[in-house]
Amino acid sequence: MTLEQNLVDVVIRTKNSQEILRECLQSVIDDVPVRRIILVDNGSTDKTIEIASSFEKVDIHLKPDLNLGQLTQYAFSIAETEWVAIIDSDMVIRKGWYENMNSHTHLYDAVEGSRIDHYKFDIPNDTSGPLLIRRQPVVDLELDLPFGEDSALSYNFKKQGRKWGMVENYLTDHYPKVESSTITRTGIILRIVPVYVPKKIQIEEGRIARKYNMVSKRQALSRISKLPLYDAYKSFKKSFWFCLAYFKIV
Repeated sequence: MTLEQNLVDVVIRTKNSQEILRECLQSVIDDVPVRRIILVDNGSTDKTIEIASSFEKVDIHLKPDLNLGQLTQYAFSIAETEWVAIIDSDMVIRKGWYENMNSHTHLYDAVEGSRIDHYKFDIPNDTSGPLLIRRQPVVDLELDLPFGEDSALSYNFKKQGRKWGMVENYLTDHYPKVESSTITRTGIILRIVPVYVPKKIQIEEGRIARKYNMVSKRQALSRISKLPLYDAYKSFKKSFWFCLAYFKIV
């Protein structure tokens, strides 16, 4: 049975997501054969809920005490379709995204698309786009994570012998919320690459990267061993605590 014969539940996690949410929801409704959009909100104080409420197919669940991984896990526990799409609230999918993702579902248990990041410039990013994924394998997973839930899903799928496909379709536009030069969700300060990552975020990233095999030991060490000296200092400043956490020193 192909996905054209089924409807799809769509999971969207929000927190103060008013800037792009309307465009995000409309793009999903215009392109995906939606059963319901399961919007799980983490305590928004802006117009996120007002915007979401204006869409007929959106079910809103207020969960201010859950982290990002737990929001995902909760949404999957109430989803009903065989395949579920995970789309971030700051992403807008282009026409044809679903059709393209659907064309790969006979090969995989999860299909990860590509996205284009929009800061003040466009950066094609090979991975980390929206997901179209089988619901059942996700329901029983433990996803108590502040971020990195996509990597945890990929890790567990591969560990179970399931197939995780990554496709270069670039049919998603990603608009991270940036105030001045800072990504508001993590506190990372940007130039073209991150030049500062808060200690707490580095430690969490390091532990998650180790647990889910996101980088090798050599790749972890390379984060703080770059030359010339100025680049080495920048790398040290933004990755020191990451490496300590990765190697279980903190």
